[in-house]
Amino acid sequence: MHWLTSGGESASLGVVRRAYQDQGGGWRDAPVPGGSAARAAAVNRILGGNPPPVFLFSLGTQLTELSAHGLVTPVPGAGPEWDRVLPPLLARSAKYDGQYRGAPLNIHGENWMFYNASLLQQAGLAVPRTWAEFLDAATRLKAMGIIPIALGGQPWQERLLFNAVVLGVGGRDFYRQIYEERDPAALASATMLEAFRVFAALRPFVDEGSPGRRWNQATAMLIRGDAAFQFMGDWAKGDIKAAGLEPGVEIGCALAPAPEPAYIMVVDAFAFTQPLDEATAQAQARFVSVMMDKDVQAGLNQAKGSIPVRTDIPDDGFDTCAKQAMVLIRDPATTLASTGMGLPGGMAGALDDAISHFWNDPRMTPEQGRDLLRRSILAFR
Repeated sequence: MHWLTSGGESASLGVVRRAYQDQGGGWRDAPVPGGSAARAAAVNRILGGNPPPVFLFSLGTQLTELSAHGLVTPVPGAGPEWDRVLPPLLARSAKYDGQYRGAPLNIHGENWMFYNASLLQQAGLAVPRTWAEFLDAATRLKAMGIIPIALGGQPWQERLLFNAVVLGVGGRDFYRQIYEERDPAALASATMLEAFRVFAALRPFVDEGSPGRRWNQATAMLIRGDAAFQFMGDWAKGDIKAAGLEPGVEIGCALAPAPEPAYIMVVDAFAFTQPLDEATAQAQARFVSVMMDKDVQAGLNQAKGSIPVRTDIPDDGFDTCAKQAMVLIRDPATTLASTGMGLPGGMAGALDDAISHFWNDPRMTPEQGRDLLRRSILAFR
């Protein structure tokens, strides 16, 4: 089971499928569009007594909860080599009770700023390096009749934009104080208030068609030249490549404005249920072996726009954006966990609700937004 249904996503899974079938494996697809829907469908099948032998999930508290209830098994074939080749943050997140419970497929970064290079050139604009520069550029683009930001009006997309602002205003340590430590003082700080001020200032630069728009529809706006910027995870690169464009060339990429390099990681991982027979157990082990193969990791991530989970894979054949990311994830100081990886499920949902409420209600002041977010997070402490 998986949710890899868009152009780049489907191509990446195809790399794994072909390698698996080349080794004699049988493959039956059960796609469910949308990560949330696919995760819910997998859990429902497990609880209903028809568990999928292999299913895509995301590293984080939901997978930890499944592990705690004995609903997933340790990853077959995971061993000490994984501790050596995986980034430390990823390795910690993939384990429960000292054992790997998720086999990581890829590493995505969610704090990317993609831009239509032709539109920026037309407007005489350099790539913004601070949020103040971005607001100036957005003002100029809007005056020219160009939509500055292609945004899908869904809570998780609004949260990606907000977290890019939080990181850009406060830096890595502040981000960790908010989402790892859940520090009440940081949540009530002047820095958090400034993050809400910047976030609110972005509202006028999104078009009226934003509500309900899917992320790949927003990426298409960038590709067509209907909008100048999109703040999105690097999975957008898969659709950019599928459109015949090269990330880093026609569609440029830079990390969202921030005072220091940082990579907010999102990791897709496959999980495994108790095999009903020996043939299924062997199939699960073969699947893990194929997916962690260096050549397969390189091929699937080049197709998807992500980077390999293994740090021992050379960057040959990867685009300029991915090469930058592959350097960053080798430094533990630059890697940050996405809220989906780091927050309990209820808290993550409350966070999304608070951010979306603020974004979609222009009557709310930054002070009210800060207070709502603080109360939403501290309610779960």
